[in-house]
Parts: sequence; C-alpha cells; structure tokens
Amino acid sequence: MATTSPLKDIDDKFCLCSICLEQLKEPKQLPCLHRYCKDCLSSIIQRCYDVIQCPECREESQIPTNGVDGFKTDFYSKSLVEYVQIQQSLKSDEIRECYGCSKLVRVAAYCFKCNDFLCKDCHNFHVTNKMMKDHQKYTLSLEDMETKNITIEKLASMRDAPGCNTHPEKISELYCETCGNLPICVACMHGEHKGHNLHEVKALAKLKRKQLSQKLKTLEDINKDKDVTGPRQAKEELTLNVGIKKTTLIWEHNQADAKIMKKIQHTEGRIQQVEQEKQHTEKKIFDSLQTEMEHEIQEVKKKYEEIFRVKKLEVTETFKARKSSLEKELAEFREQRERFERDMKELLESIEEQLNKNMETIEEMSQHFDNIKKRFQTLNVMASSILASDNDWLAVQCIPDMFTAAANLMKDLKKDFPELKTLTVVTVSYKQYSFRKPSVTKISNEVKKKVNLNNPYRYVFGMTSIGDGKIAISGYTSDFEASFIIVIDMNGRILQDKKMNTGEYQPSRYCKLLSQHKVSSVCEPNEIGLYDVRDCSYIKKNISDVINSWPKDRYVTCVATDPFNNHILVGGYDSRDVYVFDDQLNYLHILTLPEMIKWPRDITVSDGHLLVCDYMREKCYVTTTDGLESKLVGEFMKPNLEGSNFKPISVCNDKNGFIYVLWMSHKFSSGCFLVQYDQEDSQVLTVREVDGKATVLTVIETSEGENLVVATFNSQRIDVYDLITKE
Repeated sequence: MATTSPLKDIDDKFCLCSICLEQLKEPKQLPCLHRYCKDCLSSIIQRCYDVIQCPECREESQIPTNGVDGFKTDFYSKSLVEYVQIQQSLKSDEIRECYGCSKLVRVAAYCFKCNDFLCKDCHNFHVTNKMMKDHQKYTLSLEDMETKNITIEKLASMRDAPGCNTHPEKISELYCETCGNLPICVACMHGEHKGHNLHEVKALAKLKRKQLSQKLKTLEDINKDKDVTGPRQAKEELTLNVGIKKTTLIWEHNQADAKIMKKIQHTEGRIQQVEQEKQHTEKKIFDSLQTEMEHEIQEVKKKYEEIFRVKKLEVTETFKARKSSLEKELAEFREQRERFERDMKELLESIEEQLNKNMETIEEMSQHFDNIKKRFQTLNVMASSILASDNDWLAVQCIPDMFTAAANLMKDLKKDFPELKTLTVVTVSYKQYSFRKPSVTKISNEVKKKVNLNNPYRYVFGMTSIGDGKIAISGYTSDFEASFIIVIDMNGRILQDKKMNTGEYQPSRYCKLLSQHKVSSVCEPNEIGLYDVRDCSYIKKNISDVINSWPKDRYVTCVATDPFNNHILVGGYDSRDVYVFDDQLNYLHILTLPEMIKWPRDITVSDGHLLVCDYMREKCYVTTTDGLESKLVGEFMKPNLEGSNFKPISVCNDKNGFIYVLWMSHKFSSGCFLVQYDQEDSQVLTVREVDGKATVLTVIETSEGENLVVATFNSQRIDVYDLITKE
C-alpha cells in the first residue's frame, strides 16, 4: 500500500520548476508526470510542431489542440506551492492586513476557509469560538506547520472542492471530460455542457483510487518475482576471474623482469668498460696535446713578447709625441700670456698717455680761454670808457690800438681746438685673447649653398650677419630711386624689407651689425642711421649737420662698428679721416688714418685693430684705433694673381681671428678672388676664385658653425662657403 509523507519531509526542490528554477506557477503536468510552470511549458510548445519532448526524461508527448491549456493542472503540486508560500509568509513576520480585524499586523495563521491570513488574536478567536467551529479544522498557525505532521491528504481536506467554472459560487460535483476535465455544477449539465461526456466526481474518484491501488499491487508482485540473486552470483564470479588473471599477470611480469635485470647488469658492465677505455684514451690524448701545447705556448710567448715590445715602443712614441705637443701648447699659452700682459701694459700706458695728453690740451684750452676772458674784459672796460668820454684826442689815439687788440683777440678766439667732448673720451684698442689651443679655419673647396633671392632688381653694397642664420643686406634699387635694408634667411626668403627715399643722389647704402638688434648704416652722400631689426624702425642724421668740417663734396664709402667701445666708424671718399660716433649717433671725434692710405673703400674692426681696404692704393692695411691718430700695424700681402690689377673692396674676420679680403679686378666683372689671411702675420693662406660680380662678404654663424657669405653686386644670389675649424 502507498504511504504518505509529512509535508515537512518533502524536498524543497520538489516545488521548483526545472526550467526557470523558481517555484512552480500554475503547474502543468506532462503524461510522464513531470510538472512545469504554465508559462515555461508554453514557451517550449511555441518552438515545437505537434510533439513536445520532456526537458527531464526526454519522453515525447502529443501537444493538445488547445496548447498548454490541454495539459492537466497539477493540483497536487499547486497545493504544495501554496502551502510553502503561506509558510514562508508566516516565517518572515510580514506585515499584512488581517482578514478578521483588517489591521496591518504581523500575521500568525492562515484560514483555508477564509483563504486569508489572521493575526494572533483573530486566530485564537477562530480556534476557540463556537461560531467559527466549521473554520477550526481549516486554520493553521506557523507552529502547527512546524510541529504537526501535516500530510498532503490533510492539506487537501482543508480545501473545498473547486467551484464551478461557470458558476464559481457553486460547488462543482461533476467534471466535463469533453472540455478537458473542466469542473462544473449540476446546473451546467443541462446548459452549455449538455450532451458532453460528464462524470460524477465522487464516483469517478472512488473508481480511480481503486484502479491505482490495483496498479500498485501489480507492480509489487512483478518486483517480487524478479531473481535478485543472479547479479550477486555474477559479481562473485567476476571477482574470482579477476583474481586469477592478476596472479597470472604478476607471475609473467616477474619472469620478464628477471630477464631484463640480467640484460641491465650486462649492459652496465659494458658501460663501465667503455668508461675506462674513454678515460685511458682521454689521458693519452691529453698527454699528447699537453706536449704540443707547451711547445706552442713557448712560440706564442715569444710572439707575445715581441708584439708587446713593439706596442710598448709605439705607445711610448705616441705619448712622447702627445707630451711634446702639450709642452708646445703650454709654451704657446705661456707666450700668449706674456704677450697679453705686455699688450695690457702697453694698453694701460696708451690710456695714461691719452689721459695726460687730453688733460694738457684741456688745461691749455682752459688757460687760453681764461686769458681771452681777461683780455676781453680789459678791452671792454677801455672801450666803454672811451665811448663814454668827450675827449676826441683820447679817442683818436686809443681806438686804433683797441682795433688791433680786438683783431688779435678775434684771432685767438678762432684758434682751432679739439671739441671738449672728444677730449673726455679715451679710445683704446683692446685685443682679446682666448687661452685655448689655437684653431685653424679652412674655407671649403666648393660653394656649400647657392641662395637665390626673390627680388634680383637690387644692387648690393653692404651685408652683415645679425644672428640666428639671418643676414641684413643694404644697397639701392635698380631704378636708383631708393636705398634699402632687407633681412633674409639662409633660404633667400625675405623676412624684412625697408626702403628709404634719398632724393636725387645715387643712394649707395652700407651696413654693419652694432648690437644684437641694431644695425648701423650709412648712405650716400652723408647719412648715418640705426636700423632696429625687431620693429624695422630707422633713425638717422646728416653728418654734415653734426660736423661743421664735413666738406660738401664728400660722401660716405663705408661703415664699421667697434663692439668693445660701442662705437660706429664712418669712412668717406678721398679722405683719411674716419669719423667716430657713439651708439646714439652722437659725434665723438675723428680718427685720422696713416698717410700712406688714400681713402677707405671698406673697414672692419678686428681684435682691437682697424682693417682698411684702400681701393685707390690697391692695398689692405691694419692700423690702430686708439687715440686720434691711427698708426700702421701691418699690410696684407697682395695675392700673386695674373692678369689685371686687383683692388680690395671688402674685408671681414671670423671668430678665430682669420681675415678674409675680397679682391676685385679694376675691370668690373673680369675677375674676383677671395683671400684668407693668417691672424698673426697677415700671410696668405687660401685663395678662391669667386663670382666676378662679387661686391661684399661677411661671416655668419649658424647652429652648424660659421659660414662665409659672398654677395654679388646685382644681388641675384649669395654664395655660402663652409668655414671648417680644426684644433
């Protein structure tokens, strides 16, 4: 007979849907007795044609014509799920509305008759009050659920029979098999279910229970008739056979193992024998090689000693040469220091000499003007007395003498003295020394770069480096209407373009760098100015307005800057006078060049000296810059060039003190040569033929080093040469 289990012993997973893994909702049962949520089963049916396969046992079942509704509702599982939900609600102390008192409280029991929760007081009323007698067996508290062995039969007895599908208020006593076992009341059998296959619930249930009991008894009888000893005997026989097989295999293994061990021992003996033979052979070979190696070692040792002797000699000679070179360099440094001290002494003596000379001149001027002042006062007193007197005889006798005295006084007043401002300045030629290993600069054999300018319609007379690889170029335009200053980069791109109208005179303009941002410039006939590369501004003065002694027919021919004294030096045509200005264009004094110089075509200050290109004399000189009278220091050798006579037209120097002079044939465009001179003795070092129309040169410094730049007269291009410096 079948037995029932208490609900508390049923596994929690029994009420779970194996598809969604949640509690069953509206459980539907397949013919294989597996149950699933109605919605879960419906989702599977939608993917099937007319047969559904159970997700658990894979048994196939025919899908009813009305789909998932055609499968039976599992009231057994449904009751269990409801019971579990009620139990969980009671355990959770959930706040609910009590069916009895309508208060929101923690519910304590559930009445299956009322189908709702009750609070503790209403539960006590339910189970004790006679009026609720028919509710007592339908009421369960949490304690009842946990302590009493409530079975599914008892749970089923607590529930009323389902109501009629059409008339829910009536108890269903029949069910319609035609409509899928639908519960109906007696009234419905004469209505819409008339003629259907109807069954009385109680009678059918009794029949079904009887059939189920018979089925279970039949299954028990079949189970008893089965032979349960057969498997046990087969197991014992299998164990015996396996034991025999294992024993046989072990014996065979031992026999084979003994044979293998004999072979192993034999092989190990052979290995030992081979090892002994190996050691003997190795010793024999080693002894032989050792003898040979000892002989070779002796030979190598001899070679090594010879190589070491040669290398030692080479090292000795090398370091001897280096020591000699360093000693020579040390001697040069000492000589430079002695020369520096000697030159400094001469410089100080020159300053002292200029100071004394200027002081004597100033004192002489002071005495002279004091004497003139006294004489003028005396003459003025006498003249005033005579003019105020009525004595004609006195006037006739004294006035001629007074005229003579006045004439002499006028003559003394016109006596030429240097301007006082020039006497307050002491000009020195300071030679800078670099106490390092002397450097040698060589000009590259070929033009490194040819830079074409964007506007060829200009004539170039001046060029100077302004730093950062930029060049300032000056001259006049091809229409002779204006002079210009332009700034270009090393690619020929014009960065600044300043034009200045200069009237009817041919506006030849020259330029030299004065400071980081300013370029000094002169322009024919007598203009001097400063060009600021930052904002392209230009200030100027007429030299004739500043210097009264400037002749009307004189025009400027060159300009140079003295960075040490911050002076601007201006040379003019047919004159040995070089006019010195400060960096504010204030006139200071005149520096007169030596007598052998006719007039300067170009000048440059280098190492405290003035380099002068004398175009008319066809020579290039080195003179001093201190004092008012320049002295000759030396003369650059004229290069031995065949053909026409050559004249110096441009001169510059590099940072190592080497001098570069541009020599041009007196026949324009027929030949031009670039000559490099030594900084000490003015000897010719290098001669390079350049463009016949070259007119000016300068040295610029870039990130890669110094370059020598030569510009042609009509400015169609500039040629750049590398200056290669070697220690």
